[in-house]
Amino acid sequence: MGSYFHQYCPEGTVSKYRLIVFDDEKKPFIPLTEYYHHQITRIGESSVIAYLNALEPFFYWLKHKSQYQGRLVQWNDEAAAVQVAVRDYLILKMECKVRGRDGYEGIYLTSKSSKTVNLFLAAVKGFYKSMIYLKLYAHNNPLVDIHFEDRFGGQPGVRVDRPKMPQAAGTEDPISHRKQTDSYFKVINDEWVPEIIGDWDLPYRIYNAGEASNWSLRDEVISRFLFETGARISEILDLTVGDYRKRSDIHELAAMNKGSFKRRIKFVRISPETLKLLIKYVNTERRLSASSQMKFNDLPDDEPLFLSSRGTDYTYTAFYWNWSKFTKQAGIKLNPHKARHWFVTSMLRGIYETSDTAGQIEDKKKQLIEYMKWRDPETLSIYEHYYDEQKFRDLHERLQENYLKREKEFKNKAKKKKVINQEPGVHSDLKLLNEGHAEDWLSEFYEGMDS
Repeated sequence: MGSYFHQYCPEGTVSKYRLIVFDDEKKPFIPLTEYYHHQITRIGESSVIAYLNALEPFFYWLKHKSQYQGRLVQWNDEAAAVQVAVRDYLILKMECKVRGRDGYEGIYLTSKSSKTVNLFLAAVKGFYKSMIYLKLYAHNNPLVDIHFEDRFGGQPGVRVDRPKMPQAAGTEDPISHRKQTDSYFKVINDEWVPEIIGDWDLPYRIYNAGEASNWSLRDEVISRFLFETGARISEILDLTVGDYRKRSDIHELAAMNKGSFKRRIKFVRISPETLKLLIKYVNTERRLSASSQMKFNDLPDDEPLFLSSRGTDYTYTAFYWNWSKFTKQAGIKLNPHKARHWFVTSMLRGIYETSDTAGQIEDKKKQLIEYMKWRDPETLSIYEHYYDEQKFRDLHERLQENYLKREKEFKNKAKKKKVINQEPGVHSDLKLLNEGHAEDWLSEFYEGMDS
């Protein structure tokens, strides 16, 4: 079966296009080709190619399988026709359930992953945005709910630069306008799954890579904060000298929580070693760029702990640029937020390993929930589900090791008894019990395993 596909122009070919999309008849398909060249000026190459890979099978299906009022749907049809085609594609090809809602379509995922469906929807929405911008499509964007502003007053669906985390993540208050999106198709049962980081040596890999990259004392301190406190990078970069002074414990700092409107409603706790490095940074490296030459004990409360080389607030973008160098040196791709997931996973492991009773486990889990300031206490249960799977893997590995050990012991024992067992009248002590009631018990046992 043919399909749509794309190819880069061969070297030496004179063309206004560096990539051309072809249809199933190997003819250039200009709409997707123009889409690629418009998007490549806005987002990265890998992202555009991912969108193309999602769109090409859809356009093949659109050409041969779509139906609207007894005819095939064209890509530049009226918005209603395209919406019907996208809906049918979601149902027939992506195996989703789609239910009409007030002004939009709700998508319920079945066999396809949320990433696959969301990628497809984002690709189609972006395609029609490009076509409208390039004046190649004369209608409203079929993937946009045109009545959205009437219902929600034009409030944005997501924050600028940062995606809205789902409620199960326990990170934010349920502010109504942040839950809204102008998309005509909305995924309803998109389950959030946290990153479960099981590499217990992960921080040390980052620290070693940082040292090899000749990182600054500032970035070393921030990286240690990430793994030791479980705080978000935004919360760490927002810390002030006064936040340290607000806590009675010398290893704690008051901190804001996402959605707390800059109020310090929680605290973070660091190790003695990180505290020493923090004070050393403030008294040495930080003074090289700060307008004031005061040391840690003399700085005013509102002074930010971390500064850029220009003496301004150290931003997430600036830190991430440096962080990317460390992780590349370590040979891993790691978003700073995953340090938070590593912290929770490590704390959960510690809770189970240091508790003697179920009551102690529950008490420590409540303390962790309070420390993390999760909006939804059920967030921890999501981590526990995946942690239980890891515990089973560990148990299974230990059992396999024991099996191998016992197998070797059995073979050694069998070799020693080989000569004796071959003598007339001698029976092996490895023989199974042959009493009738034992066989009945074994039969019942195996039947129970099938239920």
